[in-house]
Amino acid sequence: MKAWIMEKKKTQRAEDLTPGAEFKEAYSKWQKTLTEWRRCQSEFKDPAKRKAAKEKKAEEAKKKLEEEKSAMIEAGDEEGAKKLEDEAQAKAEAQENEQEVDLENLDVMAVEDILDVGGGEPLFANFTYEDWTLLSTRYELHLLLHSFKKDLNDPDRPSFELKHLGYYYNKYYRKNWNFQQFGVPEFDDLIDLIKESVSLDSATGHPKADAAVDVDLESFIKLTEDNRRERQRRIDAGDETARLKFTRPQAPTRPGPAQSGGGYGKGGGKGKGAPAPAPSYAQKRPYAPPAGGSYGGGAKQARTNYGGSYGASPSSAYLRR
Repeated sequence: MKAWIMEKKKTQRAEDLTPGAEFKEAYSKWQKTLTEWRRCQSEFKDPAKRKAAKEKKAEEAKKKLEEEKSAMIEAGDEEGAKKLEDEAQAKAEAQENEQEVDLENLDVMAVEDILDVGGGEPLFANFTYEDWTLLSTRYELHLLLHSFKKDLNDPDRPSFELKHLGYYYNKYYRKNWNFQQFGVPEFDDLIDLIKESVSLDSATGHPKADAAVDVDLESFIKLTEDNRRERQRRIDAGDETARLKFTRPQAPTRPGPAQSGGGYGKGGGKGKGAPAPAPSYAQKRPYAPPAGGSYGGGAKQARTNYGGSYGASPSSAYLRR
């Protein structure tokens, strides 16, 4: 019986699993950070925005310097205030003479400020749609796996079967898991694209997070940029298999204005001047519920914690423990 229960735990979905408060807080922080990164790249790509951002940064630095100088002068350290001003001036001059940074020769994992690796250029300056998609996938799967383990709080179930990934992804993020968008045949191929963030357990085949739950968010940017550079080197060497072929979601289309005579507009598939069909709802009969107020007249069976349909058998009680 114990072995049977353990097997059911590993193979059935946890239908009553609910995303916890820590997940919601972490995901909200991620969304805000991701928006800020996207804005930073947009500003860098736009000369006008780049200039405005540079001026804003300089103004903030100047304000901070004045505050620190005032504090030193009030404390009687005028010499220290003068030294601080000289250091700030020297730093500003060095930045003016700074050459454009070659991202490809950077030690990506050693970068201290991902928003400015030199000359105001962010580490992710060359990110494309595919890179941002992989970045989000890295973090979302990382957070999902850690949150599943914490929210379920069952030492026998640290993860789940790969076939249930779509179910849990939708439960936590309220959106569908679209594996086809990555343009790869197997999940192992996706793992290669997000390596060092998510992997498959060698014993169970279940997905697992490779980093600690509280890992710095910037590490996901660094891993994504490192992976991008690796792919680019392979493409430059003539390896076309390294080129990503993602499918972008299609923008929703709006129906055109109705043609005179009841048609559906240009290209709508109806002939010009064709009469409009009667609304389908007008042809339907009112719905009459079955007798007894339920399907078949019987009471609906309660579901187990793990998605089983075992009715009131004794084994259900063990599964709920």
